[in-house]
Amino acid sequence: MLRLRLRILRHSLAARPLAVLVAAALGLGVAALAFYGTLAFLRFLSAYPFAAGVVEVRSLEGLFLVLSAAVLLSALPGALAVLYDSRDLPLLLAWPLPAARVFTLKVVETYAVTALVPTLLTLPVLYALGVFHEASIGYHLVATLAVLALYALPVGLGVGLALPLVRFAPAGRAREWAGALSAVLGGAMIYGLRALRPEALFRQEFANEAALKAFIQQFQNPAAPFLPPAWAGRAVQEALEQPGIPPALVGLLVLALGVLGASALAAGYAYQAGWVRGLEGASVLRAARPPAAWERALARLGSVGALWVRDVRLFLRDPNQIAQLVLVAVLVLLYTTSLAAMPLEGAVFVRVVGFLHLAFQGLVIAGVGVRLAYPLYSFEGPGYWLVRTAPVGRLGLLLSRYVLALLLLLPLGLALGLYAPAVIGLDPGLRTVSLISALAAVVGLAALGVGLGAVWPNREASNASEVPMSLGGLLYMLLGTLFAFGIAALDARPVYWALSGRSGFLSSPEGVLWLALLTVATLAVALASLAWAYVRSD
Repeated sequence: MLRLRLRILRHSLAARPLAVLVAAALGLGVAALAFYGTLAFLRFLSAYPFAAGVVEVRSLEGLFLVLSAAVLLSALPGALAVLYDSRDLPLLLAWPLPAARVFTLKVVETYAVTALVPTLLTLPVLYALGVFHEASIGYHLVATLAVLALYALPVGLGVGLALPLVRFAPAGRAREWAGALSAVLGGAMIYGLRALRPEALFRQEFANEAALKAFIQQFQNPAAPFLPPAWAGRAVQEALEQPGIPPALVGLLVLALGVLGASALAAGYAYQAGWVRGLEGASVLRAARPPAAWERALARLGSVGALWVRDVRLFLRDPNQIAQLVLVAVLVLLYTTSLAAMPLEGAVFVRVVGFLHLAFQGLVIAGVGVRLAYPLYSFEGPGYWLVRTAPVGRLGLLLSRYVLALLLLLPLGLALGLYAPAVIGLDPGLRTVSLISALAAVVGLAALGVGLGAVWPNREASNASEVPMSLGGLLYMLLGTLFAFGIAALDARPVYWALSGRSGFLSSPEGVLWLALLTVATLAVALASLAWAYVRSD
């Protein structure tokens, strides 16, 4: 079974050599950025030897904790989709193989879907740590095993949570319950991180030697030494200090293998014993309701309006999409409340934080777009031919998807472009720059997502979580990141203008030139993406 999966992957990559090369080059660029960024951070810490070791350890454990929580959020819907809702499961169970082996493969597939990206983001950081401390080859092996074992634990927990869900959820409602539970877990995790009040670091009196020593002593003690992220951090630090196999790594590996093995055996037994029932459809007859006012209004637009009605209905009925919207809303609320709680004293500091916000908002929109804009073509599934038989041309279908992507991303862009600058306290000129930049990011990233999704659809995906993890989804994230960085580079000029104590940037000749360059760059990305999709899509 594993050889079959690898062969399918090899053939799918061989069919798109250019995209593979571009994605590999951009992926290596992101890894290099993480590697050399970590080296620069470690060199900066080396100038403060009294606190460098403590900050290094706690930062590493914080990275492990945040990424483990991110894996846990996607593990529950991922496990439900891969283990019980994938279309190839009946075929695999029909083979002359024990069910335990089939579900072991499914657990490994769940791990790859949910933990692959966090693993690839963590490894360059740990390798840079080893290069900085001139560690041996054994350290790199220990670091790799620690990361693989660490992210296996939330995957096993997600598989375990899926078992009672598919049993006790109402018939046909397991996916809805999984989306709701993921949203609740995500909100609780975000609230817990917010309750730590990280802005308190800015209020420490570091000029006071006694206060500095007290803070370092308090920071040196891990907040939760019993959690697996602390074990992984301890294993990495012990491998740096002396060669050998750290006991923390052995415990982490045993726990990870035990959790994954037990979850695979339990999932296989539960499926065979008839435990699973929450995914079975329920036949319920309901009276037909008349169309709503907004549906009648869109229907007046003709066939394209009818497509929008269908798309909005399908979107509102998809629990995964609703759960993602809830998480996005919670993240935006966390982001803005954290900015409001930070002690931003001085106009210069406010403008510097404002520039960081301008650079960050494009990345946020790109991260949401890979879940909302990119999969719009793939979500049609095998029934895409039915949509093509409708009286809508290829251009009309493409533009209808683009408008839907705009409607999905526009509220996020307005929240980041309007509300966050007001919370920071930016002057009116930079608030306008923030709004224009957010709208430009929405226009360009929505077109980029729809365009790449039309050229590289994944209509044969066995579950919805595979669509953003495909080659086209990775390419979208990398190109979207470059586009967001390009907008941030253009925004550096109005921020520098404000830092120089000048006002009226947008009414100046430089402001007109800035607006023209931003418009040209946005339209170039949007039109090129849509034109490529129109020519290359089937």
